[in-house]
Order: sequence, then structure tokens, then C-alpha cells
Amino acid sequence: MLFQSKRRRWLYKKLVRVMDKVDQGHLPMAIKEVYLFGGFLRNKERPKDIDLLLIYDSDQTLKMYEAVGKKGDVHWRLWELRRSPSHLRHVLKQNAERSVDINICPSLEEYQRELLFSMDPVLMIWTPNRKDWRSTLATYLQENQLESRPLLARGFPLGRSASQYRSPRRYPGTSQASSGRPARGTIGFEWT
Repeated sequence: MLFQSKRRRWLYKKLVRVMDKVDQGHLPMAIKEVYLFGGFLRNKERPKDIDLLLIYDSDQTLKMYEAVGKKGDVHWRLWELRRSPSHLRHVLKQNAERSVDINICPSLEEYQRELLFSMDPVLMIWTPNRKDWRSTLATYLQENQLESRPLLARGFPLGRSASQYRSPRRYPGTSQASSGRPARGTIGFEWT
């Protein structure tokens, strides 16, 4: 795949490494779907990270930690089962890297229910039956190629963004220091 920015190429290499490990299997949880979302799909020129959501099969994962005792009784290795999400992150990431954000949940709906923002866009890139995630991603990026848009809004000199021009909202009873910032210990000051 061709990406214009170095950052996107670098993040794509990270995605390839993670997805190769998912393809190989041998993971501490049974993964049934992988979703990609966030700035990488929104065609950001410099996305912060790769956002992945791994949906696991809870029944299959539970069977992975099943053990049969000497008397034939079935029990689970609960300590290992409880550690399986953090162990999965450790297997997929290198040295706790921040450029790959891995979220693990039993269903997409459950994950979306807990969010404060929408996951728009979301792309299912991998299932055990459909492992060709590269072509899925390439097709999505070709079909949804956004117009190249200016990085900064017009009217802001010297390349400053609009967020630097926000005005503070003051509430009655607050004071300001000589710099224009709120004085220490002041309550009721926020940026709009």
C-alpha cells in the first residue's frame, strides 16, 4: 500500500506485525473478529496510533483454560484466565508500545455502549474465515478516499490552529494572574 506520509507508512508496518501474529494464532484468547477504527481510517495525515478492537469468543477462551483433575472433574485455571487480556496485549505489542492501541471486548455493541464518542468509521478487517485483511483495508481506503483537505482553517496566520485562538470563559468571582491565566487555586475557569 502506498501512503503519502511517513507516519502512516510506519503505523501500517505496526499493523502488519500485529495482524501477522493474529493470523498465526497461538494467542491466549480465541479471537473471532478484528476491527480497525480511528484516525488511520479517517485519512488523517498524521494519525496518533492504530486503534484495534479484538472481539473474543468467550466460550472458546474458557475452554482454552479448562483443566481436568485427577478425579475427572473439570475446573478452570482462573488466574491465567483473568490475566489473558493483558497477556494478549503483551503478545501483540512490542515493549508496551503506545502506537498500537488494542481494545479487547466480547462484542462490538458492548464496546460501543461504553464509549463517550462514536467509533465512526469502523472496519472489520479480520475473521478466522476471512483472513485477507490487507485487501479489505486496501478496498476500503480506495472506496472512501477523502478529498485532500487543508490541515489548517483559512484565516489563521502563521500556521496556528483555531484551538490557539479560543477565548477563556470566566465565571463571576474568579480572578486572573498578570499573564491572563487564572490565578492559582482559582475555580470556575475553562476554555470554550
